[in-house]
Amino acid sequence: MSFYVTVAGKFVNEKRLDIIANNLANAQTAGFKASRPVFEMISTTQDEAGRQGLLKNAYVNLSDTYIDFSDASIVESGAKLDMAILGPGFFSVMTPEGVQYTRNGQFMLDKSSRLVTMSGDPVMGKGGEITINVTDGKDILIESDGSIYLGKDLVDTIKVVEFKDMKGLKPVSRSNFAYSGNEAGETPALYSIRQGSYETSNVNIVREMVELIHTMRAYECYTKIDQMFSDINGKLTELAKF
Repeated sequence: MSFYVTVAGKFVNEKRLDIIANNLANAQTAGFKASRPVFEMISTTQDEAGRQGLLKNAYVNLSDTYIDFSDASIVESGAKLDMAILGPGFFSVMTPEGVQYTRNGQFMLDKSSRLVTMSGDPVMGKGGEITINVTDGKDILIESDGSIYLGKDLVDTIKVVEFKDMKGLKPVSRSNFAYSGNEAGETPALYSIRQGSYETSNVNIVREMVELIHTMRAYECYTKIDQMFSDINGKLTELAKF
């Protein structure tokens, strides 16, 4: 029984450390959403022959992770192409792997005057890829509904979508998600766009540091217990030789 408990305890806390480390590494990544662990209690009852009996093993397992999609702080950058979504929803971007979704609204124009992410992926509008041919004397204005104007001319409206099945959104990069849910995918979102701003990471550094300390201490405890049982088993083996 001690073997299952100590091995499972070390494994779970190793995984917790990986999750915390990834969250902390992306504390400054715009649009990043923190991951959280999902635990489950596993118990088995066996006798020495493997049949149902009186010996009970109970240990904790890390069964899954989930994404914390809570809103993060909005930073005013002053950049005219930066956008922050106020309310639910995600920007839709076209990547080499297909359509992906992000809350990271740090955008720019590429050499073809397309609106793209910092990774160079085109940002989608209701009419497809958004092209803004900037000319002298014309300013870029983005309304709260996502309408993009070049001077007085409407260019396109940014595409913002949300999902009924948020569990279907899986992280594929630091701030991008792909949808793999069973239900119907993207639906229109009720949102407001703020130009010249972007959403930061929702990682709470203080919380993550507290979790890190607790997890490291737990891992150290399981390691010491594992070593203790190993020493006991070694001594019992030595005694059995006499």
